[in-house]
Amino acid sequence: MAVSSPAESKRELAKAKTRRTLLKSALLLYSQEGAQGMSMNKVAKGAGIAQPSFYNHFASLDELQSELSQQLKENYLSPMRMAWVNMLKDYDALTKEEFNQRCQECLSMIFDSAFQNIELFQRLIEDRPRFSQSSLDKPSQGLGNLITDIQGEWAEIFIQGMVLSERSFDRSNVNLCVDMSAAQVHELILGCHQQRYSRAQAIKILCLSFDGLFRNLFVDKSRMKAP
Repeated sequence: MAVSSPAESKRELAKAKTRRTLLKSALLLYSQEGAQGMSMNKVAKGAGIAQPSFYNHFASLDELQSELSQQLKENYLSPMRMAWVNMLKDYDALTKEEFNQRCQECLSMIFDSAFQNIELFQRLIEDRPRFSQSSLDKPSQGLGNLITDIQGEWAEIFIQGMVLSERSFDRSNVNLCVDMSAAQVHELILGCHQQRYSRAQAIKILCLSFDGLFRNLFVDKSRMKAP
């Protein structure tokens, strides 16, 4: 078994550090300027390296954005995935008060995540219309398509919860429910940021809306059938 020399290990650590710095530079640049402001030269400059050195770490700007997009998606969804799945799975057994409490907790996770970098969140929302039209021709759109990717993940979370509750479902109805929910959440997060209302007010409104959406989505209590 080959063992790396101290010099090789040091180079590997330095390369990994520069790679992380490039990702941080890209995230900051995107938060400030959006997808249209992204360039390899700007990302490299923000990381303190020359543009030609960029290729020592990523084959292209698209590759960097793809990795950063995947990291952001996982960081956003991981803390809340099972909480939402369990709420959907347990929906029938929850009293109205219990559902409201669970829903508030789950929505608080979304608001917390959005407000960790609200500038990034705004850019993602602003860029989505520019990229959604071309996403069929070019599925990978990096950061510009991240919101669409996340909504696809939310649909899978909803479906997982319904599978565990042994319900029948139609995938198109799930997608519609997710799209409606996401639009409301995005609008109210931005409204809170603009101080048009409080976070508590927004979450209360969303809980009422989600209760109605879930009741419609869960109308069939028969055992799950193949979608």
